[in-house]
Amino acid sequence: MKRLLVFIIFLLFFLTPAVVHGYELLPAGQVINSDYFQSGQAVQIDGDINGDVFLTGGIIVVNGKINGDLFALGGKININGAVENNVRVAGGDVTLNSPVGRNVLLVCGSCNVTGQATVAGSLLVTAGNAQISAGKIGRGFRFFGQRLFLNSAINNEAFVVADREFLLGPQASISSVLKYTGNAAAVLEPGATIAGNIVFQKTNPKENFPRFFGARTILESYQKIKPLTEFLGFAVSALIGFIFLGLFPKGFEKVANAIENKPVASLGWGVIIALMLPVVTVLFALTIVGIPVSLVLILLGYLAWIASQYLTAFFLGRKIMLQRFGERRGWALFLGLFLIYLLGLIPVLGNLIKLLLVLLSLGALVLAYKQPVIIESNLISGRRKSFARGRG
Repeated sequence: MKRLLVFIIFLLFFLTPAVVHGYELLPAGQVINSDYFQSGQAVQIDGDINGDVFLTGGIIVVNGKINGDLFALGGKININGAVENNVRVAGGDVTLNSPVGRNVLLVCGSCNVTGQATVAGSLLVTAGNAQISAGKIGRGFRFFGQRLFLNSAINNEAFVVADREFLLGPQASISSVLKYTGNAAAVLEPGATIAGNIVFQKTNPKENFPRFFGARTILESYQKIKPLTEFLGFAVSALIGFIFLGLFPKGFEKVANAIENKPVASLGWGVIIALMLPVVTVLFALTIVGIPVSLVLILLGYLAWIASQYLTAFFLGRKIMLQRFGERRGWALFLGLFLIYLLGLIPVLGNLIKLLLVLLSLGALVLAYKQPVIIESNLISGRRKSFARGRG
């Protein structure tokens, strides 16, 4: 647990974009007798590691043996070396080609678990497309995604949600029940066996409302009073924003100046945090004992997201008002909130602009408190320029 917490700090606060680093190699024959952290545009592990491994990069290749857990986050990930404990991986294109001593979690666009792989514990996959041909899956299988080709022996039940296609190959065998949700029934090739029952539930994409507890009536009634609820929501939001601004005026100014002076870095940090936090939260939740920590991370992420919206509003309003009317924080916040409200009325483009602005503020929040001296100096410089204009 402590090591996973170290990894979170590594990801959220000290990880620089992968393009900063080049090719990182742990050569064959080298042995690391501790936990191992590495990030880069390309990371290759040919040596052996007697500890937990934490990797991030555009391309990640693991050929050496890992006598601990493997955590990896990247674009293309190939795992060819044996992993003694757990594997938890998130990437665009992931291939598992080796034995794993415990459980495996794969979150990917395209996943391939080859016939060379075995999983002693359970296998959980979330993917757009997945091909699972592991020689053995010891403690059950879970899949959530679009398309699945399953051709493995599973020593427990299997639970599958495949929205588009589910195919069981000739080597597929399930020793217990298969529970499947999708648009059409699963296709079993000759040779596929299921010891238990097949419980199939067909999805209905045309169902706009849930069927329980009169949800249709409640949602239709809400549509009628939606304008009033949105206005009340805006009023309450403005009141909360004024309270925050009164409590943390310097914080609002620091973040606004961070966006002004370092917009690209702010957006980059915002995207990193928005992508990393859900992954880290899921990793904690899967450890069971880390569920309380995952709940705290969810709460902190929600509060940071809400705070970023107020910081965005303050930046927009201040940007418009500062040159003409000077430093009027309350009016700047109100104007910014109103502009964000108007953006929300634009169907797609407005919400996209809002998202980019909030990511800017989220990243600027990190920059402002990672480099308080620099941001503070820029703040003082900006005040001097504003004062000079006022005197002129």
